[in-house]
Amino acid sequence: MKKILTLLLIVSLLVPAALIATASAETKGTIGLVLGYRRDEFYMDLESRFLSAAQEAGYELLVTDTDFDIARSVAAIEDYTSMGVDAILSWGSAQFVSAIEAAVAAGIPVVCYDGSTPSELVTANVTYDPIDDGNAIGLWVKAYIEKNWPDEEVEVAILDFPASSEICVGRTNAFKAVIETIPNAKIVAQMDGKASRADSMAAAETILEAHPNVRVAYGINFDTVAGFYAALEGRGKTDCICVSSGSWGEEAINFLVEDHPQYKAFTLMNPWDMADASVQAAVDAIEGKEVVYNQAMIAKTYDASNISELDYKLIIESR
Repeated sequence: MKKILTLLLIVSLLVPAALIATASAETKGTIGLVLGYRRDEFYMDLESRFLSAAQEAGYELLVTDTDFDIARSVAAIEDYTSMGVDAILSWGSAQFVSAIEAAVAAGIPVVCYDGSTPSELVTANVTYDPIDDGNAIGLWVKAYIEKNWPDEEVEVAILDFPASSEICVGRTNAFKAVIETIPNAKIVAQMDGKASRADSMAAAETILEAHPNVRVAYGINFDTVAGFYAALEGRGKTDCICVSSGSWGEEAINFLVEDHPQYKAFTLMNPWDMADASVQAAVDAIEGKEVVYNQAMIAKTYDASNISELDYKLIIESR
């Protein structure tokens, strides 16, 4: 009896070990993800797709949420380098060059997404064109003003996000460049909305206190312009339209579907496209395949007239 019990004990100990060995054999390696933040739907869907795409490719994905903090992001890249992961995915910034080049020197390919890092050693920059984005929504506003307020002076307010030095600053500057070509439009205020509703609402209150006649509010993402709208709603101000860049999310999309009287137009980009392209670039680099250095994603401007063309339901239903 003792021999049988001993044998059963040995078998029970070996089975988990065998299962662990099998699981390890099925995992090709590990990819480290430096996530911008988890504060809007675009990044939530981006992260979930990163996880599923990496898993489908056979890799474990480690995630570090840095809340768009430069120091924390650099530290995350350095930590992944020390760990010896097989590849790193990171939001892009010119301030990451040294950390990324150290990772590459250690034999780790690095793919940047949602912003590029200007180094020839970066494996790929997978990002949207912020200039095209801001320009497109600016042209939409210009056409709206020409049609609806051709003989009125139109005050424009902007909520930006300087921490995102390439994407959000690029969007804002391109938007401003178009507005400055409109004879009867004038930018009267520009403040940092910190890409959050609460901070944007507070900034909007400050702007509206000084400029109560604002007719156009622009934000660098939907949460930003939603904060501005909350301030408008609190004042009962209905003669101001809201537009923004990078507004992926169910709430923003539904406002366009419903033809909201103030939420008028957004640029929308598919987070799954960006995640799939980024993971594929990392996997190809790990496997020694050629990878395209600059991979441009396309953001399109949507309003009530064309939102039905956007295929968004599957992504939302997959949450």
